[in-house]
Amino acid sequence: MRYWKALAFCQHKLCLHQWRNVSLDEFSSALECTRRNTQLVIKRLVKEEVLDWRSGVGRGNLPSARLLKNVAERVERQANRLIENGQIEHALSLIGDDEKDRFLSDYLSQYQSTPQTKDVLKIPFYRATHDLDPIGINRRTEHHIANYLYSTLLKADDSSAGFSGDLAHAWRLEEHALSITLRKGLKFHDGTPLYAQDVHNHFQRLMASPYISKALYQFIDEIEVDGLYKIKFVSHSMPMLLPKLLAHGAMGITKQVGDTIFGCGPFVLSEQNEWRTLLTVNTTYHGHRPWIDGIEIWNMGDKAKDFELNSHVVHGSHLRPAQKAQFTSCQQWERGCVHAMLNPLRHPWMKEYTHRAALQDLLLSMGKPTGDQCEEVARATGMVSEPNAIPKADLFHIASALERLPKPTPRLTIMTYQLGTHIETAKLAVTSLTQLGIDCILEVLEYPEFNHIDTLSRADIIITGEVFSEDTEMSWLGWLLCTNSNEACLSPENKTWLLTEIVKVMHRADNKRRLDEFDKLEKQLIAKGIYQPLFHVKQDLNISNHISAPELLANGWIDFSNITM
Repeated sequence: MRYWKALAFCQHKLCLHQWRNVSLDEFSSALECTRRNTQLVIKRLVKEEVLDWRSGVGRGNLPSARLLKNVAERVERQANRLIENGQIEHALSLIGDDEKDRFLSDYLSQYQSTPQTKDVLKIPFYRATHDLDPIGINRRTEHHIANYLYSTLLKADDSSAGFSGDLAHAWRLEEHALSITLRKGLKFHDGTPLYAQDVHNHFQRLMASPYISKALYQFIDEIEVDGLYKIKFVSHSMPMLLPKLLAHGAMGITKQVGDTIFGCGPFVLSEQNEWRTLLTVNTTYHGHRPWIDGIEIWNMGDKAKDFELNSHVVHGSHLRPAQKAQFTSCQQWERGCVHAMLNPLRHPWMKEYTHRAALQDLLLSMGKPTGDQCEEVARATGMVSEPNAIPKADLFHIASALERLPKPTPRLTIMTYQLGTHIETAKLAVTSLTQLGIDCILEVLEYPEFNHIDTLSRADIIITGEVFSEDTEMSWLGWLLCTNSNEACLSPENKTWLLTEIVKVMHRADNKRRLDEFDKLEKQLIAKGIYQPLFHVKQDLNISNHISAPELLANGWIDFSNITM
């Protein structure tokens, strides 16, 4: 609470960018703590670049301070949180005397029925959103949201099959280096300027993080900052990959202040809790302003309130027959697939290739998953294969092969996460294995817990999924290099082999040749008994007739920036 009282004191007593004399005793009195504790809080504010502080020199001279950024909005948000928790006295202690009436009036007005003056897109979703820091995201929902919160230096230009500048005003690729000149006037969501050093700082934070997304960026050998606006990226092994790396989600430029991540995209993350994720328009965005004013993504999972259909984008399972005429159905097969990773590194039985090959045959012979939460699926022979019909379950032809094999002791662990199609696929695998005398257990985990290498390393069979974007090449690289389920199942020798092969693929001059080589790499992983593609999934989004319906993107979402209502 001292920290928030200190911010409130600075807001009410100090001037933005102007020095003012202030006594340490006055500061301590406002925080209701000792001078020593006050000094610790002041050091934190200075470190966060909220406050500039100069000690008084000479007897009787007061220290002076100036506010470096406007904190009024942050203080009021915290006051609202406190009042929601019933801490009214603490909340009002953060508000100036001349603002208390207005603050209470604004707080109470949210419970009064008022006409909607903003165009806000409402989307029900089957779970709450997870961490939206771009360097740690490897789930498509969060990745899609992050695209609107964090701008990249470059962005893919679909019309030219090349790249255009986003944060970059100009860029040039020569030999092993990509030189970027930033736009002038760029700002983070907190209003502070964005310069070349901020880009460098983001890259350093990415490479120092524990997240597997940094594996893609091992190909960047050096970064040079030249003044406020110029920065150069050097890659000796894959210079042609540099534009794609700088347009990729993990290089959505951020600034971290304490536990808060600021971006500079077209939307600002205004709220994220277990019920709702709210994005509102960024008024200082450097590009075209989105037409809509905000996006609300509501948690429809187990912890959510009862669902009353009042949304503009819904899954087909939520629509009653009478409502379907009010929506336009958008369906497509996902690129990518639900697949199994077979871990040879934990269980002695799984170390044998013949055992894993038998499991691959079983997984292809178990039929199709069904259930209320299961989406429509088709047979997948690879990430980008054509969807094919799934044969009926036929386990008899492999029963004799499994009977000849020793039974695994202890039992096998099959692991997946809380997604309907994956759960039903994993249940089907357990049922099929049990019918053939293979003892196994199913673990269904929540996604943040599931997506850790230590967790996945405890599994023998991992049922998971990957969705490819429109950039197939980057999707291959992301799946092969930046997926924890792959990391958990590949031996050091296989990791070295895979990285060597990827470098060879990326040195092919022709894009079609590179994609063909990635297909071959996928087949080699299947042949090693480590990976088995299973099902393609059909997306089923329904868009309200109140919206000018945009096209469905490759990952099953819609472009928030191109929606009108």
